[in-house]
Amino acid sequence: MTRKKSPTRPEAAKTGKGSGSSKAYQLLRSRIVSLEMPPGEDIDEQMLVEELGISRTPLREAMIRLAAEGLISLLPNRGARVASMDIPQLQEHLETFELNQRAVTRLAAMRRTKADLARIEALVAAFEDAHARNDVDGMVDGNWELHLAIGNACGNRVLAKIYANLLTESLRVARLAMSYETFPSEEARQAHLNNILREHREILAAIAAQDADRAEALACSHTGLARKRVTDFISQSAISTVSISPRAAPAALEGVATDV
Repeated sequence: MTRKKSPTRPEAAKTGKGSGSSKAYQLLRSRIVSLEMPPGEDIDEQMLVEELGISRTPLREAMIRLAAEGLISLLPNRGARVASMDIPQLQEHLETFELNQRAVTRLAAMRRTKADLARIEALVAAFEDAHARNDVDGMVDGNWELHLAIGNACGNRVLAKIYANLLTESLRVARLAMSYETFPSEEARQAHLNNILREHREILAAIAAQDADRAEALACSHTGLARKRVTDFISQSAISTVSISPRAAPAALEGVATDV
């Protein structure tokens, strides 16, 4: 995947006291999730300090937060870089994510409240609205919000917290699943998105009916959509920015079950 040249960024306005860390967090998170800052890229702290008009302290606070979410790697005495996305890490992440997604979705079907269900239904509709507008960022963020709401409905705060962190780590995978530039054709992209839309509705219906077995099966299939997209992308692309060789992908992912 070739990194697109970014437009010249306007000089950032000086931030008010207490806002610098939040602003740095949002900026870095957006650039990492959009793949504007590709996996493995060193983070130029001085450039960000100058761009944002903040000191290094709030910037470091933002990077510590992003490191806790799995989006940045902090290197002792060497600064920080965007977390890598190589084959072993993707495989381990997707396996762990599937197990957690199945668990929280199953428990959400068993324990959800009326308020939980209303929130999930509203977010399914919001994702569909973003899709209708061809809003990639809206779909990525909307998908995160939707599954976060399902996690919060599981009735287990420890499990919900673990799932929330995994969801954040998955944001770059979600970008691969929804953006224009990572598909061989618009038809292929729409077919993939249609599967996501359908499964969102089916997961909602299973949670509404409190059908735990159905909800868990759909959660497993839904993770399979992400795995299939990653595998297809690796097979079709020379993604040097993700530190993966296309020839290595099938063997590296062999044995990881897919459900679609």
